Amino acid sequence: MYNLTRRRTALLLSLFLVNIIITKATASDEKEAHIQVAESACEGTFYRDLCVSTVSTFPDLASKSLPQTICSLLNHTVGEVTSSSYNCTGLRKGLRNLSTMEKRALDDCIALFDDTRTELATTISDLNQTTIPSRRHHDSQTLLSAAMTNLYTCLDGFAYCKGSHVRERYLQDKLFQISNHVSNSLAMLKKVPGVKKPSKSEVFPEYGKMKGHFPTWITNKDRKLLQASVNQTKFNLVVAQDGTGNFKTIADALAAAPNSSTTRFVIHIKAGAYFENVEVIKKKTNLMLVGDGIGKTVVKASRNVVDGWTTFQSATFGAFSFLLSSSSFYCHVFST
Repeated sequence: MYNLTRRRTALLLSLFLVNIIITKATASDEKEAHIQVAESACEGTFYRDLCVSTVSTFPDLASKSLPQTICSLLNHTVGEVTSSSYNCTGLRKGLRNLSTMEKRALDDCIALFDDTRTELATTISDLNQTTIPSRRHHDSQTLLSAAMTNLYTCLDGFAYCKGSHVRERYLQDKLFQISNHVSNSLAMLKKVPGVKKPSKSEVFPEYGKMKGHFPTWITNKDRKLLQASVNQTKFNLVVAQDGTGNFKTIADALAAAPNSSTTRFVIHIKAGAYFENVEVIKKKTNLMLVGDGIGKTVVKASRNVVDGWTTFQSATFGAFSFLLSSSSFYCHVFST
């Protein structure tokens, strides 16, 4: 009886060990297959090791299409951008003895990270569509390129901060990694099938066809607005230095314009020299600015690095997106 029990125990133990070996072998095979899928998706990227090590952490890779894999990578990147934004906010509040230039550089980074999250989220939304038309594909390429530019613009803000170690100590390595993730996503995006090549009728690749000297993506209504004279245009707000309009400064008019407008909002900037740094923030959508002509409506400003401003904040006219009648006013930067 004792020997029989020992034999049964030995048999059960043997079966248990065999099961463990088979399970480990199966898991090893599945892991190897998973990594091979990641390596295939990352083929052609500039930072392949980073790509494979990141993509291989995503579940169910074998069942994902290439656009879905890119979305997973971009979602991962959004998380890292958000973490860096929180880090900059903490540095801005927590570090003592920051110079004015360092504070402005950190403010730039926080604003640029917000733009980057928007650009990555828009790309993810487009890639999640059942089909990806060529125009959206090219838009996604532009958005990812802009996201990379944002990261380097953030770092460039510290270039003239004498004796500062904020960039090297707290930001640089993480931002380089985020930039590399975006670069890899951009390289993977080029492999997405079904994207049409630019036609010969395009002015230059990926710009779009022209219709009546305007890109075809400009609506007929906007085309008429751009072609109309000042006297033929109906304005929502008027800026005039002499007080004959709704506001005396462009900044005040922009602040009064609605956020997230779904219809075109037109602001007339009457003749005059406006000494101000104009910023059209992201919330001001469907905005159009019209002046009285080059040499008549002039925007001037004098921010520069020597006086303690970052390059990002020194723009005379900065905008996320808006429609401008380019022949109607002139922007000028000069040093004081």
